Amino acid sequence: MVRRLALVIWVALALSLLLAGGVLASDAGTKQVGLVIAFPNGVTHAEIVTVPVTATTFDALTAAKVQLASQTSSFGPAICGINNVGCPATNCFCDPKQFWAYYHLTGTTWTVAAEGAGSYTPANGAVEGFVWSGVDAQFNPTVQPPVLTFAQIAAAPKLVTLPQTGGPGLWLIGAGLGSLLLAVGAALRGRR
Repeated sequence: MVRRLALVIWVALALSLLLAGGVLASDAGTKQVGLVIAFPNGVTHAEIVTVPVTATTFDALTAAKVQLASQTSSFGPAICGINNVGCPATNCFCDPKQFWAYYHLTGTTWTVAAEGAGSYTPANGAVEGFVWSGVDAQFNPTVQPPVLTFAQIAAAPKLVTLPQTGGPGLWLIGAGLGSLLLAVGAALRGRR
Protein backbone atom coordinates (compact mmCIF):
# COMPACT_ATOMS: atom_id res chain seq x y z
CA MET A 1 0.00 0.00 0.00
CA VAL A 2 2.78 2.41 0.92
CA ARG A 3 4.69 1.52 -2.25
CA ARG A 4 1.64 2.24 -4.40
CA LEU A 5 1.05 5.58 -2.73
CA ALA A 6 4.73 6.43 -3.18
CA LEU A 7 4.47 5.52 -6.89
CA VAL A 8 1.45 7.79 -7.40
CA ILE A 9 3.23 10.64 -5.59
CA TRP A 10 6.38 10.02 -7.65
CA VAL A 11 4.41 10.12 -10.94
CA ALA A 12 2.66 13.36 -9.90
CA LEU A 13 6.00 14.90 -8.89
CA ALA A 14 7.62 13.83 -12.17
CA LEU A 15 4.79 15.41 -14.17
CA SER A 16 5.09 18.63 -12.14
CA LEU A 17 8.82 18.76 -12.79
CA LEU A 18 8.23 18.25 -16.51
CA LEU A 19 5.79 21.15 -16.53
CA ALA A 20 8.13 23.47 -14.66
CA GLY A 21 11.31 22.01 -16.13
CA GLY A 22 11.82 24.91 -18.50
CA VAL A 23 12.75 27.25 -15.67
CA LEU A 24 15.03 24.68 -14.06
CA ALA A 25 16.77 23.87 -17.35
CA SER A 26 18.46 27.21 -17.83
CA ASP A 27 22.09 27.53 -16.74
CA ALA A 28 23.74 30.52 -15.04
CA GLY A 29 24.50 32.26 -18.36
CA THR A 30 21.04 31.94 -19.88
CA LYS A 31 17.41 32.51 -19.03
CA GLN A 32 14.12 31.38 -20.47
CA VAL A 33 11.43 33.84 -21.51
CA GLY A 34 7.88 32.99 -22.51
CA LEU A 35 6.41 34.78 -25.52
CA VAL A 36 2.71 35.06 -26.35
CA ILE A 37 1.99 36.55 -29.77
CA ALA A 38 -1.65 37.08 -30.75
CA PHE A 39 -2.57 37.54 -34.40
CA PRO A 40 -5.74 39.22 -35.72
CA ASN A 41 -6.99 35.96 -37.27
CA GLY A 42 -7.45 34.51 -33.76
CA VAL A 43 -4.27 32.40 -33.76
CA THR A 44 -1.88 32.70 -30.82
CA HIS A 45 1.77 31.66 -30.98
CA ALA A 46 3.27 30.79 -27.59
CA GLU A 47 6.88 29.77 -27.15
CA ILE A 48 9.65 29.64 -24.56
CA VAL A 49 13.01 30.86 -25.83
CA THR A 50 16.41 30.48 -24.20
CA VAL A 51 18.52 33.62 -24.41
CA PRO A 52 21.51 35.13 -22.59
CA VAL A 53 20.78 36.53 -19.11
CA THR A 54 21.29 40.08 -20.39
CA ALA A 55 18.88 39.68 -23.33
CA THR A 56 16.06 42.14 -23.84
CA THR A 57 12.55 41.20 -24.90
CA PHE A 58 13.50 42.19 -28.44
CA ASP A 59 16.39 39.68 -28.28
CA ALA A 60 13.94 37.00 -27.11
CA LEU A 61 11.55 37.85 -29.94
CA THR A 62 14.45 37.65 -32.40
CA ALA A 63 15.27 34.15 -31.06
CA ALA A 64 11.65 32.97 -31.42
CA LYS A 65 10.39 30.79 -34.25
CA VAL A 66 8.57 33.65 -35.97
CA GLN A 67 9.39 35.86 -38.93
CA LEU A 68 10.24 39.29 -37.52
CA ALA A 69 10.37 42.57 -39.45
CA SER A 70 11.96 45.38 -37.44
CA GLN A 71 13.53 48.76 -37.89
CA THR A 72 16.09 50.57 -35.75
CA SER A 73 14.97 54.00 -34.64
CA SER A 74 16.30 56.64 -32.26
CA PHE A 75 14.16 54.97 -29.56
CA GLY A 76 15.64 51.51 -30.22
CA PRO A 77 14.30 48.65 -32.33
CA ALA A 78 10.71 48.98 -33.55
CA ILE A 79 8.62 45.89 -34.23
CA CYS A 80 7.11 46.37 -37.67
CA GLY A 81 5.67 42.95 -38.47
CA ILE A 82 5.49 39.42 -37.14
CA ASN A 83 4.78 36.55 -39.54
CA ASN A 84 3.81 39.05 -42.23
CA VAL A 85 1.22 40.77 -40.01
CA GLY A 86 1.86 44.48 -39.68
CA CYS A 87 4.22 46.58 -41.73
CA PRO A 88 7.40 45.77 -43.65
CA ALA A 89 10.77 46.82 -42.22
CA THR A 90 11.11 49.36 -45.04
CA ASN A 91 7.94 51.19 -43.92
CA CYS A 92 7.57 50.27 -40.26
CA PHE A 93 4.79 52.75 -39.47
CA CYS A 94 2.66 52.11 -42.56
CA ASP A 95 -0.55 51.78 -40.54
CA PRO A 96 -1.12 54.77 -38.21
CA LYS A 97 -4.14 53.08 -36.60
CA GLN A 98 -2.58 49.71 -35.66
CA PHE A 99 0.71 48.51 -34.20
CA TRP A 100 2.29 45.59 -32.34
CA ALA A 101 1.33 46.33 -28.72
CA TYR A 102 3.78 45.06 -26.11
CA TYR A 103 2.78 43.70 -22.67
CA HIS A 104 4.32 42.19 -19.51
CA LEU A 105 2.47 39.37 -17.73
CA THR A 106 2.20 39.91 -13.97
CA GLY A 107 0.56 36.89 -12.38
CA THR A 108 -2.43 36.47 -14.67
CA THR A 109 -2.78 40.10 -15.74
CA TRP A 110 -1.28 41.85 -18.74
CA THR A 111 0.27 45.28 -18.18
CA VAL A 112 1.04 47.55 -21.13
CA ALA A 113 4.81 47.98 -21.38
CA ALA A 114 5.97 51.50 -20.60
CA GLU A 115 9.14 50.93 -22.62
CA GLY A 116 10.12 49.41 -25.93
CA ALA A 117 10.96 45.73 -26.31
CA GLY A 118 14.61 46.65 -26.88
CA SER A 119 14.79 48.58 -23.59
CA TYR A 120 13.36 45.97 -21.23
CA THR A 121 15.28 43.00 -19.80
CA PRO A 122 12.81 40.35 -18.62
CA ALA A 123 13.66 38.00 -15.77
CA ASN A 124 14.06 34.25 -16.11
CA GLY A 125 10.58 32.76 -16.33
CA ALA A 126 8.91 36.03 -17.39
CA VAL A 127 6.19 36.08 -20.05
CA GLU A 128 6.08 38.91 -22.58
CA GLY A 129 3.13 39.47 -24.90
CA PHE A 130 2.55 41.02 -28.30
CA VAL A 131 -0.70 41.63 -30.14
CA TRP A 132 -1.64 43.47 -33.34
CA SER A 133 -3.88 46.16 -31.90
CA GLY A 134 -5.71 49.36 -32.61
CA VAL A 135 -5.47 52.40 -30.33
CA ASP A 136 -7.97 54.38 -28.28
CA ALA A 137 -8.19 58.18 -28.04
CA GLN A 138 -5.24 58.23 -25.58
CA PHE A 139 -3.13 56.00 -27.88
CA ASN A 140 -3.45 52.96 -25.59
CA PRO A 141 -3.78 49.52 -27.19
CA THR A 142 -7.33 48.21 -27.45
CA VAL A 143 -6.49 44.49 -27.57
CA GLN A 144 -4.60 42.18 -25.22
CA PRO A 145 -3.08 38.77 -25.91
CA PRO A 146 -4.69 35.77 -24.20
CA VAL A 147 -3.21 35.04 -20.78
CA LEU A 148 -0.82 32.09 -20.86
CA THR A 149 1.53 31.65 -17.91
CA PHE A 150 5.07 30.33 -18.21
CA ALA A 151 3.93 26.99 -16.73
CA GLN A 152 1.11 26.71 -19.27
CA ILE A 153 3.47 27.38 -22.16
CA ALA A 154 6.01 24.90 -20.73
CA ALA A 155 3.29 22.25 -20.35
CA ALA A 156 2.71 22.17 -24.09
CA PRO A 157 4.82 19.54 -25.85
CA LYS A 158 5.69 22.03 -28.61
CA LEU A 159 4.63 25.46 -29.77
CA VAL A 160 1.10 26.27 -28.66
CA THR A 161 -1.31 27.60 -31.26
CA LEU A 162 -4.63 28.54 -29.72
CA PRO A 163 -7.60 30.57 -30.84
CA GLN A 164 -7.36 34.06 -29.34
CA THR A 165 -10.43 33.42 -27.22
CA GLY A 166 -8.62 30.70 -25.27
CA GLY A 167 -9.78 27.61 -27.09
CA PRO A 168 -9.63 24.04 -25.87
CA GLY A 169 -5.87 23.49 -26.29
CA LEU A 170 -4.59 23.93 -22.72
CA TRP A 171 -7.78 22.50 -21.26
CA LEU A 172 -7.20 19.31 -23.26
CA ILE A 173 -3.58 19.08 -22.08
CA GLY A 174 -4.71 19.48 -18.45
CA ALA A 175 -7.46 16.92 -18.92
CA GLY A 176 -4.96 14.50 -20.44
CA LEU A 177 -2.57 14.83 -17.49
CA GLY A 178 -5.46 14.45 -15.05
CA SER A 179 -6.67 11.34 -16.86
CA LEU A 180 -3.16 9.88 -16.72
CA LEU A 181 -3.02 10.35 -12.95
CA LEU A 182 -6.50 8.84 -12.54
CA ALA A 183 -5.51 5.86 -14.68
CA VAL A 184 -2.37 5.25 -12.61
CA GLY A 185 -4.41 5.48 -9.41
CA ALA A 186 -7.10 3.14 -10.77
CA ALA A 187 -4.50 0.61 -11.92
CA LEU A 188 -2.90 0.58 -8.50
CA ARG A 189 -6.28 0.26 -6.78
CA GLY A 190 -7.28 -2.56 -9.15
CA ARG A 191 -4.18 -4.56 -8.25
CA ARG A 192 -5.31 -4.69 -4.63
